[in-house]
Amino acid sequence: MSCPYCGFEVAADGTCSRCGRAESSVSLSGWRPDPTARYEGRYYTAGRPTNRVRNGKHEASDPTGGQMLPDYIELPASRSSIRTTWITTGAVTAIIVMAAAMAWGLLVAHRRPPPPPETGYLAALRDTGLMNQFNSDANAIAHGRQVCRRLEDGEPQQGLPADKIAVDTFCPHFAQGFHVLDTVKVSGIFVLTDSLGAEGIAVDGSSCTGNSGYSDIGPDTDVTVKNGKGEILTTTTLGRGTGGSAECRFTFAFPVTEGEDLYIVSVGRRGEFRYSFDQLRSRGVQVHLGT
Repeated sequence: MSCPYCGFEVAADGTCSRCGRAESSVSLSGWRPDPTARYEGRYYTAGRPTNRVRNGKHEASDPTGGQMLPDYIELPASRSSIRTTWITTGAVTAIIVMAAAMAWGLLVAHRRPPPPPETGYLAALRDTGLMNQFNSDANAIAHGRQVCRRLEDGEPQQGLPADKIAVDTFCPHFAQGFHVLDTVKVSGIFVLTDSLGAEGIAVDGSSCTGNSGYSDIGPDTDVTVKNGKGEILTTTTLGRGTGGSAECRFTFAFPVTEGEDLYIVSVGRRGEFRYSFDQLRSRGVQVHLGT
């Protein structure tokens, strides 16, 4: 005997290996194995196959496979399928909207003009603690622009750390090979000697100062540093002298930056002393006066 639905052989107890019992009640409705083997299950109503099928929990409509079976009937789509369709459609729509929003954001960001170079220049000066070299943002920007103009005019590619930031920002084509000048603190010693006891040194407790012919030597005596062009680079004073009537020693210090061909140090009106940057950095300043 063959199954009236799928044609498979029916066992002695009247059960089809594919469809179940072939002689089920005509009023039986529910899921059975799909005789067409297109899906895992097919829904029967009143014992008749329908277009409703499923794989696991996912339901679908298969009128093509249903029409292969005898007594096939067409059922309207279930509410759950409609709901699933709406959810799927909504999810796809949301994804499309999100993708469009992201694309629009990227497009707007790409079209947004970049910040002016002055903004990055000032930020870099603040980040490196160099902004205190200028009295205003405008002054800092004017200095940065001037650095590039000097380089355009053929001046050496060298400068201070703030100048390097200006080059990187306003004229990066000069950045390669730009040398950041080194700045050092130079120590100086000025020794006034009166070995003959000519009262050239006046002593007051633990401090001393020049006297008689050396009365111009004291704490307020100027120490001036110039370059080879005569331009003043920095100034300081001798400061407090220590010692006795035979020798009075003054110590001082000043900052100096490399880049000059010559550094001329003068102490009051007691002559000028010439140094290279390497000499100042390695040995400092030592001046002796007196007999």
